[in-house]
Amino acid sequence: MKFLPSTLTVLAVLAGHAAAASSSFTAVLAEYPPCAEACLIELVPASSCMTGTEQEQLACLCTNTALQANITTCVRAGCTTYEGLQTKNVTYNLCGVEVRNDSATPLLVGVIGGAVALLAFIMRMCSGLPASGRVLGWDDWTMAVTVALAVPPTVFSVLLSKNGLGKDMWTLPLKNIENVLFYYYLGEIFYFASLSFNKISLLLFILRVFPDKAFRKMVFVVIGLCVGYGFGFVLATAFQCSPVNHSWLQVDSAHLGTCNNINLQGWMSAICNIVIDLIIIVLPLKNLLGLQIKLKKKIMIMFMFSLGIFVTIVSVIRLRSLILFASTENPTWDYNEAAWWSTIELHVGIICACLPSLRSLFVSLGVKILGSSNDKSRGTGYGTNGSHMGASRSGLGAEKQAAQSNPKRGDEGDFIPLVDVNDSKKASKQFDFGVAVEETDSYESDGKNTGYHATAYR
Repeated sequence: MKFLPSTLTVLAVLAGHAAAASSSFTAVLAEYPPCAEACLIELVPASSCMTGTEQEQLACLCTNTALQANITTCVRAGCTTYEGLQTKNVTYNLCGVEVRNDSATPLLVGVIGGAVALLAFIMRMCSGLPASGRVLGWDDWTMAVTVALAVPPTVFSVLLSKNGLGKDMWTLPLKNIENVLFYYYLGEIFYFASLSFNKISLLLFILRVFPDKAFRKMVFVVIGLCVGYGFGFVLATAFQCSPVNHSWLQVDSAHLGTCNNINLQGWMSAICNIVIDLIIIVLPLKNLLGLQIKLKKKIMIMFMFSLGIFVTIVSVIRLRSLILFASTENPTWDYNEAAWWSTIELHVGIICACLPSLRSLFVSLGVKILGSSNDKSRGTGYGTNGSHMGASRSGLGAEKQAAQSNPKRGDEGDFIPLVDVNDSKKASKQFDFGVAVEETDSYESDGKNTGYHATAYR
């Protein structure tokens, strides 16, 4: 990372070379580091900005591109990085450059998004209470790890905002700049870890639903990809600089070290992330397309399995912010957008993964949603004790409907049982997953229920 202090010159230098120098000019000159002052005294008199009124001289000093380039080269060679930033700050103040401040955005994004994601997770876990009729599985506990890993980046968003993320770095004290880079560095590590566990949670849920052995092997392969993705980029991020603390101390020129191509690393991780997301979305579609149900119902179920597309959309939008990583000279400003888009991605991922599970909680509270019912006698949902059908090889069991059909009442609905195949061998632990798809129940002449049962997924 390079910090090039593009140093616009100052009126104060005129004081050192004009016959009548005012005390205010001398005071302004004193704000510059000695190394920058030497550059100004050497280069300004040789420029074309020594003629005209003071206002014209100032305008020239602030707009003369050739002079600015020469002073930048001089300051870069003779000053430390932070002294260059101090020079730039004084110059910008003299030239009336607007002070930018967007530090409130990461704070609001982190606090609001974190609160909504945490609420969604708590409701998901509550749906596993006995009253809701659903048993928590490995996907739920993996989501708990996901949320735990998302807490630090959420907290860091507050600390980053407090220390100056969203402001130009030359307006900040050296300690604040180092704090921003430190919390950003830690946030990246937790970001990759949380993102990976979120994907694994989704895949573990798919394993609970689909029993086909060949399909399950494919799911395990994708889980392996997620583990490799998380493990690889967590390590690459943790050791992106040598020594490690050079990641946040590099602004101090006295601290020596080297870093990897962080821009390339960021793009590689983003592209891998999007590709894996798309694989997870596409993975169950073949099984879902094979369902013998009406198109409208099929689309509904496929939509519920494809909520992750919203996370992918956020990931794609986040790519735009990575462009600023290429050659940033102002990380406390340029990293701002990437930081809060990454936080949004984590929170949206948690919310989308938890939404389907909330149905069984609402049903237990008597809330009608997606054609479900709180009628325990009819096999109405995820983990109900009511009657339901065995799973076919696709995991979405369905039998042919008979001619006799009884109208539905309230929130009751036909269903496609998405069976927890891990527990289906135990008759007392068979649970349904899915989305309600029908408004009528169908029965054979002997009264046996042959309808489809589609309830909430999680």
